[in-house]
Amino acid sequence: MKRWHFLLGLVFLVTFLGGLIAFTPLSFVMRHSGAVQQGLAWQQARGTVWQGQVTGLSWRGTPLGAVNLASHPLRLVSGGPSHDVTWSGPQGQGQARIALRRTALKADGISLSVPLTGQIGTEPLFAGLGATVRLSNGSVRMTGTECETASGTVTSDVARLAAAGFGRDWPILTGPLTCENGQIHAVLTGEAADGTQIRLVADSLAGARAEVRGMDEDLEGVLLAAGFRDAGGALVYNRGIGPKEME
Repeated sequence: MKRWHFLLGLVFLVTFLGGLIAFTPLSFVMRHSGAVQQGLAWQQARGTVWQGQVTGLSWRGTPLGAVNLASHPLRLVSGGPSHDVTWSGPQGQGQARIALRRTALKADGISLSVPLTGQIGTEPLFAGLGATVRLSNGSVRMTGTECETASGTVTSDVARLAAAGFGRDWPILTGPLTCENGQIHAVLTGEAADGTQIRLVADSLAGARAEVRGMDEDLEGVLLAAGFRDAGGALVYNRGIGPKEME
């Protein structure tokens, strides 16, 4: 009988503590999470850590929009991501399942769609194309600000839309999401029917680099006029990186 009393007491204690955690205000958690030191700001955090919303989000001065959180405590038993997160704002939209453990973050099932506009610092050459970068079936593991592992498929129609402006048919670029030197990294490639090869390298810290190879003389002249430069057999367009940093 005493064992049953102990078991019931233990269940009550776990339930009670779980209830305290579940009703912890989201605003309190945000203020003490260290997110501000990482460059995150927000206007309002409503609800609790298990069911809440953060509005007026911005990252290092760039507006992001709003994030909704819906938790699944039972996932904690299996160690899986316990929060469903949906995001929408001027920079796009997305969803993921995330778990936070002190300085570690685990995110699975990431789906993102981000328009390449001037708002996110896209070069004027590409900002008006209406192009988009998408991530599907993504997964990221972070410790602090260091990317430990990442996977998923990244695609973009930026090359196709840009080439259409000068009468060329270029493909959708695609490639894997990875970690390189602690940063989130992606290399997207595609080859046109005429043999033109396009490569786009993007890094969460270094920036982006576009390369075009195998083009004819007419196309070479168009790209040079648009701001590309000759780099030993390839025409290259850099943003925020040196010419050799992402080769």
